[in-house]
Amino acid sequence: MKEDFDTIRQKLVNIEIFKDFSEQNETNERIMKMIYDNLSLKIFKIGETIIEEGTAGEHFFILTNGKISISRKTQSGDSIALANLNESMNVFFGESALIGSDVRTATVKAESECRTLTISGRRFIEMCEKEPLFGYKVLLCLSKRLRKSLMKANNDIATLYGALFREIESIN
Repeated sequence: MKEDFDTIRQKLVNIEIFKDFSEQNETNERIMKMIYDNLSLKIFKIGETIIEEGTAGEHFFILTNGKISISRKTQSGDSIALANLNESMNVFFGESALIGSDVRTATVKAESECRTLTISGRRFIEMCEKEPLFGYKVLLCLSKRLRKSLMKANNDIATLYGALFREIESIN
């Protein structure tokens, strides 16, 4: 059973995509109650896979208790660790499932017993249709995160290209 509204609300306002609803006013309270009503509790045992890289996913997760590890496979199939996170870090993952059919880009495993709150992409769209302000604010936040990720990826590609170019020049 998930915790009461006030406890969950406190957790939600610390999550990046919901922080715009932290001010307590009538509109935000209505939106936070709608979010609460649409969240489901999922519990994962230690070692259990929460998300598997390469599989289709349709749920967004908020870690409320426990520790997770995130890993990704290399081109050769080796697994590399990306991060170890816990609930005190206000962790959420699988957010791309909110905006469409999602092929998971990493594996998330429970490193301890974990409690998560989840919402499906379908349910998220229904919530956006019901409360357009909610959809606007969450999608704006996700867009900003995506922009940051793309900028970092572009910088990483430029750095790798530069290193490769210098290596080729040194051979000649």
